Amino acid sequence: MYISQPFQTTVSTSVTRSGIGLHSARLVDVTIRPAPHDTGIVFRRTDVSSVDTAIKALSSNIADTMLNSRIMNDDGVDIGTIEHLMAAFAGLGVDNAFVDVNAAELPAMDGSSAPFCAMINDAGIEVLKTKRKYIKVLKPIRIAHGTSTAEIIPADRLEIDITIDFDDPLIGKSQYFYIHTDESFEKELSAARTFCRYGDLAKMRAAGYALGGSLDNAIVVNDGVLMNEQGLRFTDEFVRHKTLDCIGDLSLAGLQVIGHITAVQPGHAVNHMLLEAILADDDAWMIVEADDLDHNTAPEFQPEATVAFA
Repeated sequence: MYISQPFQTTVSTSVTRSGIGLHSARLVDVTIRPAPHDTGIVFRRTDVSSVDTAIKALSSNIADTMLNSRIMNDDGVDIGTIEHLMAAFAGLGVDNAFVDVNAAELPAMDGSSAPFCAMINDAGIEVLKTKRKYIKVLKPIRIAHGTSTAEIIPADRLEIDITIDFDDPLIGKSQYFYIHTDESFEKELSAARTFCRYGDLAKMRAAGYALGGSLDNAIVVNDGVLMNEQGLRFTDEFVRHKTLDCIGDLSLAGLQVIGHITAVQPGHAVNHMLLEAILADDDAWMIVEADDLDHNTAPEFQPEATVAFA
């Protein structure tokens, strides 16, 4: 078992950035602040008053999984499009933070986790004195949702095996196998952007989504043609982004998860269904402390662990 940091962490200082909300098209300010041990990730709406504005980033608070992950507290205060920041926290190993936001949605930035990783790196990461705890999966759990399936089985580390298959010839069918280490998220996944098909935009906007979407914060493809002039960041950027989303959604367990996930055509809904299925079965998992795990050599880095299909 490879565990990089046995102690909990937070950011060393506060850091603020601004950007446009992907679905709302609003200009949004977001500030990440240090938090004490055992706080977890807590969002706070600075534009709301007279009610509790704190929203814990937990699966029990999920309110919407349509084209984003949205959470809500008992007073009805919500925050959406949290998955890319949550993936950055999980990917860089930040356990505790307050996130202050002055709107109902996080900014899209460039459509990836890279700007959020930059925020965290600018703030610095502080190691706290409390040991980490983990959710270790003990038996297989499998769910299906439409054309999507997801399964988790016991493993000695977090591993994610994602396959996607889209009828657009540019996206096509591809697979990505991810092993979580200190460096893997930032190197392999953080820069992978969200994507959509041009033909789906009108329908999404009619439903109130993607109102702030642009070629600056998403990959857009149109019948095999990439509309972004700067091109792709990875040849398999689409499946890498789906892996990024899975990490962000999985982090709503509240603790790091140890297990091997295999998913086909995943989305936010199936990611959350899998997490809920795990947590609903008391025999499927246990909480372990860092002292109970091995802190030995990291698995060999595998930058070529990507398979593309014709």
